[in-house]
Amino acid sequence: MEVKIENLINVWYDQIPTLFINLVNAIVLARDEKELREVIDHFHKNTSLKGMFAYGFGKHHFWLKQRKVSDPSKLMEHRILVVEF
Repeated sequence: MEVKIENLINVWYDQIPTLFINLVNAIVLARDEKELREVIDHFHKNTSLKGMFAYGFGKHHFWLKQRKVSDPSKLMEHRILVVEF
């Protein structure tokens, strides 16, 4: 798997940098798509990931975008991160 950080994150809340670093660290340790999905599920259930970021899976990748602070239903234009598997 290959992790690519494509853009900057906006630090609108103090917990964003820690959440992002912990997520990246966990993703890097995932050995395959199954483990990556387990990591994302864990962060979805146990952190504020879903409130600050939008994410999803394609056929061979995982993507992450940041939500806008002014309207969390809207997303920033560019992806922050992509993981190819």
